[in-house]
Amino acid sequence: MEIDENLQIFISEGEELLQEMEESLLALEESGDDDEILNKIFRAAHTIKGSAGLFGLDHIIHFTHIVENILDDMRNCLIPISSELITVLMRSQDYIATLLDGIADDFEGNKKEEAELIQLLTAFKTGGSEKNVCEADQAESEEQSHDDQCEENIDDEYTQNDHFHISLRLGSDTFRQGFDPASMFRELADLGEILHTAFIPQALPNLDDIDPESCYLGWEISLKSHVKKEVISEIFQFLDDCKLTILAPQTHFSDYKHLIEQLPEEEMALGQILIQTGSLTADELQHVLNQQKENIDAGELASQNLTGDILIENKIVHKEVVEEALNKQSKVREQKQKALNFVKVDSGKLDKLINLVGELVINGAKLNQITETIQNEELEETMEGLTMSLEELREIALGLRMVPIGMTFNRFHRVIRDISKDLNKEIKLEIYGADTELDKTVIEKIGDPLMHLIRNSLDHGIEMPDERQRAGKPEEGIITLQAQHEAGYITIQIIDDGKGLDHHALREKALEKGIIDEHNKLTRQECFNLIFAAGFSTAQEISNISGRGVGMDVVRRNIESLRGNVYIDSELGVGTTITIQLPLTLAIIDGFNVSIDNESYIFPLDMVHECLTLTPAQIEEATVQNYITLRDDVLPIIHLKEYFDVDNEQYNETYMTHSGRERHNLVVVEFSNKKIGLVVDELLGEVQAVIKPLGRVFKGLSGFAGFTILGSGMVALVLDIPSLIKHVVGSEHQYFDSLKQKSIASKGNRVVH
Repeated sequence: MEIDENLQIFISEGEELLQEMEESLLALEESGDDDEILNKIFRAAHTIKGSAGLFGLDHIIHFTHIVENILDDMRNCLIPISSELITVLMRSQDYIATLLDGIADDFEGNKKEEAELIQLLTAFKTGGSEKNVCEADQAESEEQSHDDQCEENIDDEYTQNDHFHISLRLGSDTFRQGFDPASMFRELADLGEILHTAFIPQALPNLDDIDPESCYLGWEISLKSHVKKEVISEIFQFLDDCKLTILAPQTHFSDYKHLIEQLPEEEMALGQILIQTGSLTADELQHVLNQQKENIDAGELASQNLTGDILIENKIVHKEVVEEALNKQSKVREQKQKALNFVKVDSGKLDKLINLVGELVINGAKLNQITETIQNEELEETMEGLTMSLEELREIALGLRMVPIGMTFNRFHRVIRDISKDLNKEIKLEIYGADTELDKTVIEKIGDPLMHLIRNSLDHGIEMPDERQRAGKPEEGIITLQAQHEAGYITIQIIDDGKGLDHHALREKALEKGIIDEHNKLTRQECFNLIFAAGFSTAQEISNISGRGVGMDVVRRNIESLRGNVYIDSELGVGTTITIQLPLTLAIIDGFNVSIDNESYIFPLDMVHECLTLTPAQIEEATVQNYITLRDDVLPIIHLKEYFDVDNEQYNETYMTHSGRERHNLVVVEFSNKKIGLVVDELLGEVQAVIKPLGRVFKGLSGFAGFTILGSGMVALVLDIPSLIKHVVGSEHQYFDSLKQKSIASKGNRVVH
């Protein structure tokens, strides 16, 4: 099938509705019974079915209609909410997603799977209708015909009566029009049971003033009936001169609420909403509108003549029904306003925009250099304004691709629910920092690594309920997903309160599999890192969840391909924390330009803590060991010229003679509360760097995040600061500790001497 723009919008919106439906189903299972959540699920299915009808997608309409019927029965309390039913509804939601995905290929679904789902859904419908499953709001009288159905839980205020209240004042010309009040009572009796009548004599004049042809009658009538208000109103439709108020049963409030919720998401007047739901007749609305006009003509304020207030004051419609209709109005207006505020844009167009902004940044840098060479004051002012506009444009363009990571986190509710049931474990997911924003490209690529890590935590981390009890833990395990910003990066943590990792057992397993040999002396952190080795697994049995040893090495490679890092920390018997650090964006960054042997390198500006010039004493200290003492703290350093193996015979001589002070600069960088110093030749200042990936020939080269093109046209490598810090200090801080001990010892020796 050819996918036009409208059909693509339907598919996109359908996927969003299905995601919302899944989240709501999980919330419903947790809450047990929530009318608002149920209505949200129903609306999602109803919207998909209605939209599918616009495109003639009968196979989607057919299946979604069955799901919609089940959801409607759940709302009417005809089918009890259960974990088993939620599971089938989730499978149905997955199947609808499959139908949406197959539209482009004219795939109309797996009929065998569809038949199975329909059979399961029908079984719940059949079982649910055999008995009343809703205990609340049962009618007191067994003679009532609707005792076998349940009503929604509503306050006592709404359940004080279950009948229509008819207030009637006949006009003086009623008899002249040929109306017989007795026929009115007969027709009302045909519609239901007249519970009570009260004759109202207020209009009767004195006996001497009575006109035999005039009518002075009025009644208050209580009618118990299941017909619509409009049907009762038709009895009095030929009476031109009468005052009639028909107040619907308060127990019908839930019905009206249900009807109001099902109205299309279109902006309508209050009276139109009430007419469409049957709580107001057209004649009653016209009467109210006439009264409004009369009041305004009489000079009363318009704010005192609102339709809703008049309806309530004249007891035409219950206050609660009016409020529900007004609430519907408000929601529709809010949604309409949101729709006006947001425009859906193809992600490919966004990518193209980012690339064009990147080219503008590069050309802007070139123009800036030319401006500095020409030294024209007017040109410099113009260039300054252009630079500021480019920076603002860059921020806005990058912001368009930033999306909350909570969209990715929320999908794991379903994963944890399903896998925990398969494993017979009780596991809850907690999410923190869901509103933390990350580049859409990064989010798309981090989903699979997170899935692997969570599945491992479910299978290997969280213990069985009885095992947790023996360990003094609650039966329900907790997996926490949290995210936060940190110096141009986002930190994502997967934390479980399971049994933790035994680094001794990990080393033994690695020896057994031949990943290391007996001569390898590994630190505790290095033992944890063995988990990321290809083919390493601690699972005793292969399952559909884990145990094949093909997950964690892929996780690390995928994360590192995003210029990120992953670390593991664990405590036996307490739990495990896996930390992922990723750049906020893969496109454009604020950078700090330095020079090493006349070659430019870029540091991410967010990670630059400070810059300083090394003193002669610090230079001498740095030549002997890979650290310096900075303000009484030990600071590990890297001589980038040596690290990059730059071949310059004069460098060491220049360095040792303390000449060429400009070549003894130190840039202190910080990431994840760890600092190191990078020795460079020159500090060239801030730049905007458009990061481009290194080619395949540089695959596997560590220490670099990519390259950029400077305003001069030169190519500069962008350094991967987290990788450099990891190279120097690792995750166990052992290098720091050893340096501090050396520093303390050296200070102690100086004191003794």
